[in-house]
Amino acid sequence: MKIATIISAILLIVWVILTMIVMWTDELDTTLYVKLSATMGIVVVSIILIALAFKEYGSEKKLKDHDYLD
Repeated sequence: MKIATIISAILLIVWVILTMIVMWTDELDTTLYVKLSATMGIVVVSIILIALAFKEYGSEKKLKDHDYLD
């Protein structure tokens, strides 16, 4: 979960910088900006969901190892 948080934070920082570039310059086309923003959003949500799945699997495995679950 820690790695997912770090990756998500990095992507957020990149998105903020990208947004500032779009606001202050004309270097990036609006459609490209929207596509990049949507892609970053999808990647962040995917990373978090995968991290939660791994965390849940790990905690369930620990409970099974200690005979708390059947």
